[in-house]
Amino acid sequence: MARCRECGTWVEVCPRSVRTEIFFEHLQAEFRCCETQQQAVFTLEKDYIDFH
Repeated sequence: MARCRECGTWVEVCPRSVRTEIFFEHLQAEFRCCETQQQAVFTLEKDYIDFH
């Protein structure tokens, strides 16, 4: 979900991966609300598995 910066409405989006690091994945989605094209940015922490 992404929040419109104009009216505060939550909009369902389908983010796509734009960059991956060892511990984080960065995603973004574009959506339209209030007659404005907007972009939402997400950062997800990857699961860490200890193999010791």
